[in-house]
Amino acid sequence: MWKGWDKKSRYLGVGILSALLGAWGLLASCSPRVAEAGGKRKLTVWHVWGGTMAEGFREIAAAFEAGHPDIDLHLVYAANDLATNQKFFTAVASGTPPDAIFVDGPQVAPWAEWGALEPLTSRLKEAGITAEDYFAPCWRQCFYRGEVWALTFCADPNFGFVWNQEAFRRAGLDPERPPRTIAELDALAERLTTEENGQLKTIGLIPWAQYGAANSMFTWGWAFGGKFYDYQKQRITADDPNVVKALEWMASYAQKYDVTKIASLQQGFGTAEQNPFYTGQVAMQCLHIGGIAEIERYAPELDYGITFIPAPPGGEQHSSWVGGWCLGIPRGARHSEEAWEFIRWLCYEDEGTTLVGQATGLFPGRKDSPYFEQIRDKPYYGMFLRILEDCRHQRPVMPVQAFYMRALQRAVDAAIYGTKTPAEALRLAREQTQRELDLVRAGR
Repeated sequence: MWKGWDKKSRYLGVGILSALLGAWGLLASCSPRVAEAGGKRKLTVWHVWGGTMAEGFREIAAAFEAGHPDIDLHLVYAANDLATNQKFFTAVASGTPPDAIFVDGPQVAPWAEWGALEPLTSRLKEAGITAEDYFAPCWRQCFYRGEVWALTFCADPNFGFVWNQEAFRRAGLDPERPPRTIAELDALAERLTTEENGQLKTIGLIPWAQYGAANSMFTWGWAFGGKFYDYQKQRITADDPNVVKALEWMASYAQKYDVTKIASLQQGFGTAEQNPFYTGQVAMQCLHIGGIAEIERYAPELDYGITFIPAPPGGEQHSSWVGGWCLGIPRGARHSEEAWEFIRWLCYEDEGTTLVGQATGLFPGRKDSPYFEQIRDKPYYGMFLRILEDCRHQRPVMPVQAFYMRALQRAVDAAIYGTKTPAEALRLAREQTQRELDLVRAGR
């Protein structure tokens, strides 16, 4: 049983420990590993990709196999989220993990803390791979307690700020002039919000709506100049005064436009071609880089622009942060050498990092990948590259990231629905997350 399981099992999901006691036989029969055959070395990779992304990842995998004919790459889809990964932890604890696994950036520190990953530091040193090879937040999200535990597969510059230029025209606004400040953003949002029969028909912006309330809190909190974690003191700072100001601003939209009316409008939002940004129901929003490919697929005629996230006076200009998936080697992986070859090729080598961009539309974490020269002057992608090059943040690297994000989610919900003031909600998030962090650090 791996390091730390008996002290920290309560953070890995209800019932995992008891399930382990009787799971060995079942795991032996359903392990994703493939027996060695035909002289090839087997490599099992658990991935998170579905739909069109899965097609791109299979293309990448085929290229790797073509260049490594002695390795048989076996891909296994395994759902992954910040809250619970019982299948993975059970596999590690029972000695049947995959050889490589995709790890979300905020998961790296917790999984390292729980002993579920193998450190890569010595391999990186031997290969001559250093922090200078990566965008700084991409490297930092993988560095914890003096070791590197994963490498960034895709660097998501969170976020581009986009506006629907046709919606601007309909409102009599200059479609070539996006907001540069929060005051300009508020004024434009008011012009772009319309009602019909007492209900919202369109809205300029919903500050908490894109990619989850916790990610929205990070996005606007940093834009307002806030801080979420003190690394030196190991203290949660969710109620930093500038983070509070950001949440007060977010909640002002719930008050001004009536959060119940906003919720009612959101119920009618569609997907694919009926995405509310494509249809003009939401005129401005934050956009993930993967959204470019989605627009090309579902709304190729959409007239839109992209710029940096607006900031208030005294806030952080050109604010952004890195998210994205990383690749690590689980503790006890049977084919760790083959796993490292795959990770190094995919996350560092010219061929692999270029294919990440070409096949998925995402950005590799290595900052001098040849892919970036291919898209530097490409519409929309070039602006996202500028955002990434200016990026300063990643979500706090510490072992209770999932707990912190849930606490921020509750804080945003409480503020926009008026059950707590922003200051009260964020103070509670700080207190609860700090207690959890202290318990983990104490090994309880």
